[in-house]
Amino acid sequence: MSVSTDPIAALEQGPEVTDVDLSGADPEALREALTAGGRWVLRRCVLTGLDLSGVDLGTATLERCDLTRVRLRGAVLDGARIEGGSLAQADLADADLTDAVLRGVDLSRARLVGARLTDTTFRDCRMIGVDLTGMRSLAVTFSVDGCSLALARLADAALRGWRLERVDLSDADLSGADLREAVLTDCALRGTDLTHARLEGADLRGADLGEITPETPAVLRGAIVSPEQAADVCRALGLQVI
Repeated sequence: MSVSTDPIAALEQGPEVTDVDLSGADPEALREALTAGGRWVLRRCVLTGLDLSGVDLGTATLERCDLTRVRLRGAVLDGARIEGGSLAQADLADADLTDAVLRGVDLSRARLVGARLTDTTFRDCRMIGVDLTGMRSLAVTFSVDGCSLALARLADAALRGWRLERVDLSDADLSGADLREAVLTDCALRGTDLTHARLEGADLRGADLGEITPETPAVLRGAIVSPEQAADVCRALGLQVI
């Protein structure tokens, strides 16, 4: 644990650093200090708005840290554990989050464009408006559980065979996404854009489909729905279900 008021000096006393505001440090010096350190454990530290592009944090543990608007483009967080705190509006484009676990983190409007998400786990995270376009097709095996992805950008995402539980996809952009054989349990699809999405074999019986319109049957073509959902679709088409 560090009690130094000098952020770089605090890191030099690491690798465990607690309650230190690093946001005023020189980004280059901070990047070098972080890269030179061991397995970092940062607790309740502030890194708001810093440019840490390319930094290698490896298997760091970040507990309730504030990384709002931080730039981590191309950063390495392979095996990192991030508990609580904020990565809201953070730029994680092309970052390596392989095997990372993020639990209870605010990722609202964060950019994960082109990020490597092999075996990455997001659990109970706030991911409203997150940008997940351009994911690397050969390294997209992350899991999402109990997260809010409302307004998220997932156009053309490769989600075939995924299992999603308690995920809010309301008003998200899933246009052109591959959801074949996916299973959505206790998920919300209210206002979700599924235009040109592939839904063959997708199990939507446990999903909230939101407002059913005459266009819904064409959008959901090939998906598996419950008798109750099918009845709602028929009523939207003006058919009588007896």
